[in-house]
Amino acid sequence: MGEAAGVAVDTNGHVFVFHRPGRGFEPLATTKLSNPPVLEIDAESGKLINSWGANTFLVPHGITIDQANNVFLTDVGLQQVFKFTHDGRPLLVLGEPGVGRWDATHFNQPTDIAIRPDGSFYVSDGYINSRVALFDKSGKWLQEWGKKGSGQEEFSTPHGLSFGPNGIDVLVADRENSRLQLFDHVGTFRRQWSGAKDAKTTGRIFCVAIAADGSIFLGIRRADYDNEHTGVLKLDRNWNIVASIGFGRPGDPVFNAVHDIALGRDGSIYVAETRTKRVVKVRPVLP
Repeated sequence: MGEAAGVAVDTNGHVFVFHRPGRGFEPLATTKLSNPPVLEIDAESGKLINSWGANTFLVPHGITIDQANNVFLTDVGLQQVFKFTHDGRPLLVLGEPGVGRWDATHFNQPTDIAIRPDGSFYVSDGYINSRVALFDKSGKWLQEWGKKGSGQEEFSTPHGLSFGPNGIDVLVADRENSRLQLFDHVGTFRRQWSGAKDAKTTGRIFCVAIAADGSIFLGIRRADYDNEHTGVLKLDRNWNIVASIGFGRPGDPVFNAVHDIALGRDGSIYVAETRTKRVVKVRPVLP
């Protein structure tokens, strides 16, 4: 596997990985990946079920799967957002290939997608732009919010998206600000969490996923890849830290370059890492 940039779970419980075979994070790349960057994997055995997307992508990044098993992807090299069928047939493409701008029809290194039940979707955009944009199910721009900065409704690399416990509010992993921001569905700021700045867990928030009970899982990582400050935090509905794994503790997995996170229907946690080019599956400890 190449750098594992994104991970998601479909309605069958299969794990999808969006990886970079033979390439690192190279936004200026011009040669499309000849090997398939989309992998469908059996969650129990780890065996490859299917793969697709060869000669289609430059720099894979985010992956999200809707309730109809359609696969949404972002590519920071192509500056585009894609929607495919489960087996890789293209359905929708947004953005002009290789052109980075800030307007209703362009992106600049988009990072992640969150999909509403009605098919409309949010895009975090991204490494260069500093916004969250909402599109209808046909890909028409509806609205956006955000600008570069560290204040409310501002971002410094909005890197990951999910929905709040009510399934409506939008959670944004504001990576370089080391915080999580919560907005209502039209972008009104509600609250933020910056517990990742605490001494033991100092690090940037790369990704966010929410469980059925409203628990929030965060992928935390320092710039220097210090394993003692890299791992996964679990927050309760009140945003208190209630569990963690990694961060250099004996007996825990040694995480390195956590980039994305997904939750299985059984509560399993899938952690995608770029530097180690792997996905780690963690089973929850039940009482």
